[in-house]
Order: sequence, then C-alpha cells, then structure tokens
Amino acid sequence: MERDQAVLLKRNRGQTPFSWKMGSVPYFVPYFPLLAAALMFIAGAGACPAQAAPAIQPISTAVIKSTTGLCLRGKICHVDKAGVWIPDRDVAIVAASIAEQADVALYVDIEISTKPEMYQCNEADASGCIFRMKYSGPGLYVYGATSGNTYLGSNITTTSISFPAGTGIVVKKGVPVYVHLDVRNGSLIDLKVDQDAWLYYLPLK
Repeated sequence: MERDQAVLLKRNRGQTPFSWKMGSVPYFVPYFPLLAAALMFIAGAGACPAQAAPAIQPISTAVIKSTTGLCLRGKICHVDKAGVWIPDRDVAIVAASIAEQADVALYVDIEISTKPEMYQCNEADASGCIFRMKYSGPGLYVYGATSGNTYLGSNITTTSISFPAGTGIVVKKGVPVYVHLDVRNGSLIDLKVDQDAWLYYLPLK
C-alpha cells in the first residue's frame, strides 16, 4: 500500500487540481491563462468607445443666373453662355438642380458644362459635361377665338441630378462653368426667359 501511494505521488508531482487522466495519459488544461485572457478581452472591449457617426461635411452652393433676354413670340432664342460661374478653387460638383418654367408654352433645352458652346458634349469628348435637360411647358392650344387661349397638359417643376456618394465631376480652379439655353417661345406673347441653375459642390484640397 505504501509503495502504491509513493508511486501515485510521484506521478502526480507538478500536476494541478484541474488535471485529469484520459486512459493512461495525463492531460493538463491551462485554465488560469485562458481565464486571464478572457478577462483582459472583456475589459478591453468595454474600454473601446462606440463608433462615432461621421462628421457632416458642409456642401457649398453656386447659383448660375442665366437668361435669354427678351424672346419674341414664336421665335427660337438660342444663347450660348447664358450664365457663367467660375470656381475660385478646384471643386467636385456632386449635384445640380434646375427649376422649370411652368407657366407658359415653352420648349427649353438646357446644358451645364465647361464647353464654350452648346451641343459640344459627345461620346468622344464629354469632359466638363455636368448636366443636360429638356422640358416642354404646357401646350398652347389656339381654338379660333378672337381672344384668350387654353393650355393643355402639365409638366414638372424641378429637375435635378445627384451623383453617388464619394463621386463628383471635378472642375479646376478658374475654369468657367456655363449654362447654355435653347428656348422656343410657343406662346402668344414676348417673354424674357430667366433660367437659374443651382450647383452643389465640395472644395477639393
């Protein structure tokens, strides 16, 4: 009996109370190092602050005032460079908006670009081409009366475009951005057509 106890003590020397035997091979589990690592992980996770929301980056606005001047009834009034904006730094244009003339019978073709003339944007060279839109005002119906008229149909009031987050059309400092207008006055009166374009941009460093 004493001999068996001596052999058992010799075998158990250096073992912890958390060791056991599987078959005839002793297995030791490092409980304390695992526990310490788990506690350190939990403490570190609790010390990390919640991820803050990204700061809002202010967007600048450029308003391009453009006009055809007086457009006589029944006439086509084409004006290149009807309005212009020249950025004082490199910018990325991220959105554009044009309010529509909705009260008269007009056909309006509008282009916003750095091209010096309208209709120069094409598949071979579209650099600096920002926005293009067309709209038609309510159709003017003349029904043979000696006075008065009737408008047919309806149209939208604002057209806009915005580009995916993180993208924009880059315009270099000092490069003019033009609004080109092509207006067909289908009403019965002479009109002074004013058409503004709003550009939303971010300055580039």
